[in-house]
Amino acid sequence: VVTIGSHVRLLDVDEDVEEEYTIVGSQEANPMEGCISDDSPFGFALKGHKVGETVTIDAPAGQMKFTILAVENA
Repeated sequence: VVTIGSHVRLLDVDEDVEEEYTIVGSQEANPMEGCISDDSPFGFALKGHKVGETVTIDAPAGQMKFTILAVENA
């Protein structure tokens, strides 16, 4: 399950591209280094989901869909 501290590997369903992120607290967030805040719309939407689930995220550019491929918890 995705929580704070999780390292997640995702598939961008629309772009067919794999991406990796670490979910962190807002003080540690650094999107350029793949550290996404749990308070951000992206991080918040992923929390509580598991491998195999597809999550829809409302972004400024429109809805984005990601399938969770792997979750590693520290």
